[in-house]
Amino acid sequence: MSFELTENFYGKSSVRVTKVTRLPGRHELHEYEVDIRLSGGFEACYAAGDNTMVLPTDTMKNTVYALAAQHEIASPEAFAVVLCDHFLKHELVPNCQTIWAYVKAGRWQRLDTPAGNHPHAFVSGGAEKRTCCGTQTRGAAMTLEAGLNDLVVLKTTDSAFRDFIRDQYTTLPDSDDRIFATTINADWRYADSAGDFNATYERVRAALIDTFAGHKSLSVQQTLQAMGEAVLTACPSITEISIRLPNQHRIPVNLQPLGLQNKNEIFVTTSEPYGNIGGTISRKR
Repeated sequence: MSFELTENFYGKSSVRVTKVTRLPGRHELHEYEVDIRLSGGFEACYAAGDNTMVLPTDTMKNTVYALAAQHEIASPEAFAVVLCDHFLKHELVPNCQTIWAYVKAGRWQRLDTPAGNHPHAFVSGGAEKRTCCGTQTRGAAMTLEAGLNDLVVLKTTDSAFRDFIRDQYTTLPDSDDRIFATTINADWRYADSAGDFNATYERVRAALIDTFAGHKSLSVQQTLQAMGEAVLTACPSITEISIRLPNQHRIPVNLQPLGLQNKNEIFVTTSEPYGNIGGTISRKR
């Protein structure tokens, strides 16, 4: 009986780097967490422990810092492109076939003061994260995907859910006016690896938020598709977008045992179980 290694990768994960660009009159802040993976052409290391063609993962960590110092990394996408290009062209690792770079960024915003935006003080944007995944294989064009994760939104009306299937186990009542709360997670694919990625990200974010707020929702699914279509309309450089909208329920509290009427004002927030809705919206070919 014989065996073979059919897939392999190795790399460095959770490399955190903060870069401060000190411009006249203001500072720019970028903070990233980076994962690097190299794959293909490393069979000898797995089969025989031959490390002569292996770039240490510690070197990958150092490379992240060095490239951050040497390049303008104003977006996760720009940093992912730099990383993929460096490792694929590395003269000491010609056996590597594919580079995978994942870059995650926190959302830092300038402090708003009576005098305007502060030149060097920032406030965290909360749990929201911006991501990018760059994949580069020898002889092929780079694939660049970006994302927005953990953007928590809620609206108190313009959301309904009714006329669904009812079987012997269905207890959910129809609702014409309910709270709609979710955490937006979206990933999109760029047509190419060049462009104004920061401007595109802000257009994506605005399209998602504006559509969520303004759409008269008959279901989470309907709003999800409207959000995706709004993004593709606003961003010609994006070919498709995948969105996940977990339904974070606010359930009306029965106040009758307390001698009170709930006028659609008092709810209990539940974390589990929750509805999980997803979809991918693409341009028609």
